[in-house]
Amino acid sequence: MCQSDLRDTIARMESWLENDSKILSFTRHITVKGIPPYWRLRRDESIQAPDTRKWTSLVQVLSRLSHLASFTFAYSEQMPIVLLDALHHHHPSSRLHIRNWTRISPDTPFGDPAEDALANSPCLRSLHGHFITGTGPVADFRFSAFDRIAKLSPNLEAISRTSRSAGGCVMYVRPMDQMYAQNLESKKFEVDAPIRKCIKSLQMDHIHGKALKELSSYTQLDQLISLTNIRPSLDFLCLAGTDPAYHLPALKQLDVRLLTMSRGFDQIEEMVDAFCIFLASSGPLESLSIVLKTSRSWEPILSVILVHHAHSIRTLSLHQVESSKGDSMRSCLTLDQLADIRGSCPQLTNLALDIDRTLEGKSECAYYTVLRQFTNLRELTIHMDLGIAFFAFPSKEQQEGDRRTKLASYPEADENFAMEVWKEVSKRAGTEFAGLRELVLCLGEQNRQIGNGYPAPWVIDEQSRRQWVRVRRSERDDRPREVDINIRGGRPRTRLRV
Repeated sequence: MCQSDLRDTIARMESWLENDSKILSFTRHITVKGIPPYWRLRRDESIQAPDTRKWTSLVQVLSRLSHLASFTFAYSEQMPIVLLDALHHHHPSSRLHIRNWTRISPDTPFGDPAEDALANSPCLRSLHGHFITGTGPVADFRFSAFDRIAKLSPNLEAISRTSRSAGGCVMYVRPMDQMYAQNLESKKFEVDAPIRKCIKSLQMDHIHGKALKELSSYTQLDQLISLTNIRPSLDFLCLAGTDPAYHLPALKQLDVRLLTMSRGFDQIEEMVDAFCIFLASSGPLESLSIVLKTSRSWEPILSVILVHHAHSIRTLSLHQVESSKGDSMRSCLTLDQLADIRGSCPQLTNLALDIDRTLEGKSECAYYTVLRQFTNLRELTIHMDLGIAFFAFPSKEQQEGDRRTKLASYPEADENFAMEVWKEVSKRAGTEFAGLRELVLCLGEQNRQIGNGYPAPWVIDEQSRRQWVRVRRSERDDRPREVDINIRGGRPRTRLRV
């Protein structure tokens, strides 16, 4: 939060203390939030630890509460020891959740007292950290420090460790002597005797076989329920799918991106085969989300889903990222495959799939006909293409005029377009709005991962044209036929009730 907001918050808490406010007697949950302060954005030697005096009023509030159940620290600073001490002293049974975990600076050496205190906190239940890498030439011990806390925490239940590249055209290369010194310092963060615990939820974008073995040293893998946002390696899938010691029998939620950096056909096939074995050894799943490499058939994966998870699955998302290459178009589910899902998954209430648009619109209507036969469907997400392959690499047979015609055939989504799709997919035996509660249309990739360097023209084109559309049925009993339409992207719009 900014300084003015901070002063207002402190003044409000002080008024509660002075007036013996009844708010304190009813408070069960506290969340501390704020925007990154300026000191975290600097990278010079003047960086110091944040001033802990601003937490004095909050410490006094904690001392006056009677029945605090949870404390969520989502502030973009390091969790101060004074707050930890207050929780341990006044609310030892409360549940602490750390969001946006950070350090004083990435190159802070081993032995930070605040990190040691957090690692040994009996209150800590969930630990979330998102790291932006490649931002400078300094040493970076964030991953090592994060893993140390996860291994030592006695009661941790949920871990989220994700990262992304900062992008840009500058590549930082450190001298060999500095790399050697960094490796020596990183070894100090290692834990000889991790504390075993029951982790229920794990979120880790890049995960490989070695990471799975490390997890097994302090996590009861047979108790893991949620595994999300993972981009697994081939050795991870082979280990988890074939070795009983690393099976995940309690898994209920799986969110995976099957993307490989290699362009070799054999390795892609190996990845799909290994994932099918892993999928057959897991579950029964209730929620499954898969992002598959573009132009790969869904048949082998879908057959495993229908055999092993059809009767338990409630949420299913099958998506391929739209490609910029004309010879690598994404493979959408066929109408027969969609019908198989409808007939085999009686519990399915949430579905997400790809539908590429056509000039005539007949293909989309055929999909809509099958979709409205999902009698239990409540939420539907459709990923529609923008035709970027025609913008990026038009074929030799395609003239410039044809390319512009193709792009022009994909106009911006407006309220009329949203209502047309809504009416098509929500019809039930001649009656609209009977079952479907929410429709989301994603026109273009909403969160495309791009590498370093200046974005290609087709990336810029996609970013300028992509849209997110939501049509939601009114929750008012006296307005059952009305819907709210919300559109993001394209021209600025406001909410509309139809």
